Amino acid sequence: MDAVLGVMAATVISLLNVAALTIWAMVGAANVQSAVTAAHMRVWDAGALQYVKDFASTIAATATATTPVTVTTAMMAAAGNYLPLGYSGVNPFGQTLELQVLQPTAGQLQAIVTSQGGRSISDPKQLVQIAAQAQAGFVPYNNQNGDATMNAGNAYGAFGAWGPVALSNYTNPGSGHLAALLAFSGSSTQANNTYLYRVSVPNQPQLNHMQTDLGLTDAGGTAHNITGVNTITATTFQNSGGGQFNSDQGGSLELGGNNSQAGTGQPYIDFHQGGQGVQDFNARIQNDSNNHVEISAANGQATLGVQGALELGNIATPNGACSRNGAIAGDIDGSGLTFNCLYGRWVPIGGHGLRFAYYVVSNGSTVPAPTCPGGGTPEIVLAVQNFYVDPTATVNLSPISGTGPWTVNITDGSGSGIPGEAIAETYCTY
Repeated sequence: MDAVLGVMAATVISLLNVAALTIWAMVGAANVQSAVTAAHMRVWDAGALQYVKDFASTIAATATATTPVTVTTAMMAAAGNYLPLGYSGVNPFGQTLELQVLQPTAGQLQAIVTSQGGRSISDPKQLVQIAAQAQAGFVPYNNQNGDATMNAGNAYGAFGAWGPVALSNYTNPGSGHLAALLAFSGSSTQANNTYLYRVSVPNQPQLNHMQTDLGLTDAGGTAHNITGVNTITATTFQNSGGGQFNSDQGGSLELGGNNSQAGTGQPYIDFHQGGQGVQDFNARIQNDSNNHVEISAANGQATLGVQGALELGNIATPNGACSRNGAIAGDIDGSGLTFNCLYGRWVPIGGHGLRFAYYVVSNGSTVPAPTCPGGGTPEIVLAVQNFYVDPTATVNLSPISGTGPWTVNITDGSGSGIPGEAIAETYCTY
């Protein structure tokens, strides 16, 4: 009898152990299921994150604040190496992972990965456990674990990592499903789309605008070029380091000397003639240390076309020395008289004597002196036109000297005035 009782007791104890082992086996299986589900989502999220980075401009062209762009596993697989070869987008609960991207404001993308369909994860604790291991979030049950703030219309990061994020404009998978907000996974800027795009994005011009200074010198100190520019609009052009601004050939402009810093070089601008091959210059404008601007041509010839007034520098001293024959300048007194350099001396254009006035005079007429520009001496020239004389047959005209004003005398040999006319011309001589 004792033996029978012992066997029965042993059987009962064994059955109790089997029940405990069964419970532990179920817990272990759930833990394995959770770990596999979380690992599966982490891989998918990483691929989705890179996909958003690479195709942000394409997504931004379509996504709006209320209508998301949806990306599937098949789309990611077809686009490149975003997922391991043969990777399934379905997790152990039969839920299919899917990327949805909204554009709440222009140029700002908000990307979220959700698990759609399949079996809901009914155990709230397991739901949170999977979300935490996946570094993601979940769609809760209403009042989950007695928390009145939990709402099935939102997604929440595990342990409050982010959220709530309203799912009203996304496809809400419902309670018991997973969610990952890529904008807050790892770097917080990965899906914020603050990149400068090298292609035009429809309706998003700000994506092609720099928001900071642009430097083209790499870490090794090498400066790089910008080529293929059509038009540059700028407020300031600064050429540092004494370099040149070249645009060869054909109607090109070349700046010589240091254009932003004072130096010993003589600044110049060269123009090149189109269709004539490589040239040093066809025409040159240069400025020397005395603020003299010179326009010269490669063959020594030049034509200056002026539609308005041409103002000369007032640097010519009458009969003063000049360095280049043929040069022209204004009188140093600012009167406006024009001089040219003739045989190394400044001479008025028109010669050493410039006629200023013309008068018809008779005996006793007064001729005013001309107002001569600086360096000029007033003079008068008289020429008889007609007259009547006495038997002395002599006609005298005076004066023929002095700086005026002059009183004209037409007299006979005895000094008496006679009828007649003469021409009086006044000059300024240099």
